[in-house]
Amino acid sequence: MSEDENGELLVKEFEERTLNAARLHHLLLQETGIEDPWHTIVLAICAFDKLHLKDGWEFVLTNKQDIEDVGLLFQRSNTPEEFKEGLIELKEQDLMEQMERRDLGR
Repeated sequence: MSEDENGELLVKEFEERTLNAARLHHLLLQETGIEDPWHTIVLAICAFDKLHLKDGWEFVLTNKQDIEDVGLLFQRSNTPEEFKEGLIELKEQDLMEQMERRDLGR
């Protein structure tokens, strides 16, 4: 994984990790019926992204709602276009919430 000079993940890779975790979340729920897929998701992220277990849990817990939202989007979308439109809507919604929080903080 590429990192910037502060050691932070680049935005593109952060999004890829979230998408991969969401896809795994969706598959685990749909295909295996597992009730709590989070341990498996963390282990997969750590294995494939070469992360320490603590960092994997931090990522998942910090992004849990996004992972669940995108996982539901995988389930609802019938075409790649529908999925892309849904992602755009989620991003717009997130930006609006961030702007509202910023306005409330003033």
